[in-house]
Amino acid sequence: MKEITEVLLAEIEEYAGLMFSKQEIAAIVEVPEEEFCDLLSDKNTPVWKAFQRGRLIKEGTVRKSIFDLASNGSSPAQSFAVKLIDNAKMDDL
Repeated sequence: MKEITEVLLAEIEEYAGLMFSKQEIAAIVEVPEEEFCDLLSDKNTPVWKAFQRGRLIKEGTVRKSIFDLASNGSSPAQSFAVKLIDNAKMDDL
């Protein structure tokens, strides 16, 4: 197994944010796919946290863009923003 360093975690976060698949990230960072997927199956590992952080930060960036476009009058963005709001409210129940 490749040593899990801060550099490796930063790479995982970056590639997860670019929406590469788990298998693709494993290949890019040169960690055997099975080992990488095993690390992602445990939510307490730094690898899982870096992967999730990368995905969620990028999703947040995209959502912000959607809300910015909606605020500026984009009808498609407004429709999508309303769906995001409704989904968030459903999750809160």
